[in-house]
Amino acid sequence: MCSSLNQWQAPWKGLVPALRPLTRTVLRVLKNIPVLLLVAGLALPLAACRDQASEKAGKETGTEAAQESVKDAARAAPQQGRDLKQAVSGEKGTDGQKAASGTAERVRVYALSEPLPAASPEELARAQAIVDYANRSGRVLGSLCGGYPFLIMTGVAEYRQNYVTLSFGIDPPSAQCARKELDPPKNVFGSETGDKDIEAELEKALQQMDRQRESMRKDYEKLRDYVADTSIVDDGVLGRRLCTSIEKAYRAYAEALERFQSRVDNEAARAQDTMLRDHPLRDHVRLVMKMVSLIRRQADRLAVAEPDPASLEEPIRELSEDIDLAEHLPFPMPGEPEMYYRQFLKGARAMLAIFRRGQLESFHEGVRQSLNEEWNACKGRYNAFVDALARR
Repeated sequence: MCSSLNQWQAPWKGLVPALRPLTRTVLRVLKNIPVLLLVAGLALPLAACRDQASEKAGKETGTEAAQESVKDAARAAPQQGRDLKQAVSGEKGTDGQKAASGTAERVRVYALSEPLPAASPEELARAQAIVDYANRSGRVLGSLCGGYPFLIMTGVAEYRQNYVTLSFGIDPPSAQCARKELDPPKNVFGSETGDKDIEAELEKALQQMDRQRESMRKDYEKLRDYVADTSIVDDGVLGRRLCTSIEKAYRAYAEALERFQSRVDNEAARAQDTMLRDHPLRDHVRLVMKMVSLIRRQADRLAVAEPDPASLEEPIRELSEDIDLAEHLPFPMPGEPEMYYRQFLKGARAMLAIFRRGQLESFHEGVRQSLNEEWNACKGRYNAFVDALARR
């Protein structure tokens, strides 16, 4: 368009001679017209030229920008591949540090602890004695000796609600069953930590458990006699007094039981660490034992009492964190052990869900039934995991 500027000038050269016969006045007027038109004619091609040049430049600029974007993407693709490779392999190149950091934020990786030198025969013998004692205490406390106070509390709850008592249909355990059946082994506890008072602490807790259980048994028998004696008319005063006394003794029993179990669990966990120093699943066993201990304490506490929902916050948080960590640990021993390990974690999550449900709905009969059923299943999964480890 710019090259046609001379074509616009040519017609005006023949226009002026054709106007010469006209009058001077008209000529003077018309002489100014070519100048005005010429200026206008020059302005239009120049504007059009500028528009076309701008459009062409814009197209060229857009094309160049697109080409540069394609080139940048082509150059970036190999670098992104290198960054991803560095993020996965753990390399820390200068250009790949951000990519590696971003990947680390998205993918949680929990490292296993380094294996330690194997324990000496003496250490293994002491550790095995502690583990055996912990297993024995679990069996005894799960029998009538440990469970009788819970039966009594069930009878107390029945009386408070319906003014009748329950006959359990079984003979009560001996007055000193805990102390006799769970006498701590000598010169075993505290050998690694130097705490020589552990044995005395366990004995004291066992004595308190026996004493409070026997107190509960005697008061419950009085309560049953009171209900059966129709000659007593006191509007339930004695019955309420006996229930209050039983509940007070139960709180003392539960406190001694918690103290005993916590100490035994801590010592058993330490003993397990000693026995598994060079075992590839030491971290897994440690977490499983910790979760079992936490779940058992909460299940025992919830079996007979309605807890304050706020008191469950910390156990729920701790159990949730332990499960999350256990699920993300690498498992270097596939096969049966891993299968039972995953099944136990599934059961632990089910227990966590029941705790949360009870916290929201209260631990009514339906929740308690689910709690007992799932806890029994969870114990079975734990035993299966331990047995699978023993077979490897």
